[in-house]
Amino acid sequence: MCAILSIRREVDGAVPATGVFLVASNHVSYLDILVLGSLYPSLFLAKREIASWPLFGWIARGAGTLFVDREQARDVVRAGREMSDRLELGLPLTIFPEGRSSRGAEILPFQPSLLEPAARAGVPCWAASISYETPGSAAAPSRTICWYDSESLLTHFPRLVGLPRVTARVRFAEAPVTSDDRKALAIALWEKANATFTPVRQE
Repeated sequence: MCAILSIRREVDGAVPATGVFLVASNHVSYLDILVLGSLYPSLFLAKREIASWPLFGWIARGAGTLFVDREQARDVVRAGREMSDRLELGLPLTIFPEGRSSRGAEILPFQPSLLEPAARAGVPCWAASISYETPGSAAAPSRTICWYDSESLLTHFPRLVGLPRVTARVRFAEAPVTSDDRKALAIALWEKANATFTPVRQE
């Protein structure tokens, strides 16, 4: 999919590759799952709506993605149990603990609730930041790549596929973080992700 969409990946830092771990990244687009998923083995936690999307939903379901309705506290608890089950099986996870996607101007605070399974299991957690540029396109990637404010996929995706090239910049922290305190873990991972983050070019 990265090749089909002409996405070139630029990666800095040590990419986690073996063992059980969790990656916490900022979130600006549905492309984030494709880009990060192409770099290391992992299951993802994604919002429930993605499961029913054409193509992207099929890819996500086939890759074992866990889906959650973040507006429902009970469903967040259920997803947390599923995350714990996967970590106990030794399966790496990737989450977007901002809780929603943004226009990429900044990284929003990380929500501790989504990090509870990792804190309880004591697994190493890697901070990652992701940003995009669109060489050859005058339109800002905040409009063509970033997907936020509940915009319809049917209106956003045509802008994306019309781009000649996309550069995805992924930066991993130098070392993982572990903590049995989910709030401390959320703060530490946000600080590490924010330290490597390059804001997306805005309109």
